[in-house]
Amino acid sequence: MDTTKKKRYRVFLVDDDTKHLVMLKNHLEKKSDYDLEINIFSSGEACLERIQENPDVVVLDYYLDGIRTDAANGLEILRKILRANPGQDVIMMSGQDNIKVAIDTIDNGAYDYIIKGESAYLRAQMIIDHIIRNKNLSRYLRDSRRKENILIGIVIFMFFLLLLVSLASRGIV
Repeated sequence: MDTTKKKRYRVFLVDDDTKHLVMLKNHLEKKSDYDLEINIFSSGEACLERIQENPDVVVLDYYLDGIRTDAANGLEILRKILRANPGQDVIMMSGQDNIKVAIDTIDNGAYDYIIKGESAYLRAQMIIDHIIRNKNLSRYLRDSRRKENILIGIVIFMFFLLLLVSLASRGIV
């Protein structure tokens, strides 16, 4: 039974390159294993205004000053996102093929770092699908534990009820 298409997952894409945003959005909508609701933002500030909507994943460009030179960079936006939503999964994406930049973003809480290039869209899709799969597994395990605890409670209650009935039939209670 395939349940991957039942729930919609919200993804925020943040990049000052509109062409890149549209191409990534189109790729994700066509290729993802999941039903994605994708919101695009041309600035980190615009994304922050809606971060309380708790997207499942944010894909964030490192350099966001292509439209506004005074725009905050992706690292600053990453920190603000994680302050607002500490458990937020954020994938950094950049044209920077610089290991120091990649390590810096990961050290500041990014889930992963993707270098823009030939395979960037496929890699973003695979990472987003992986994050969603892990969230679904965590939700399933949490629900299973809750059901297990309820069953244990019922068994304990039934045990004491049987014990009470047994004692009452012997005239002890």
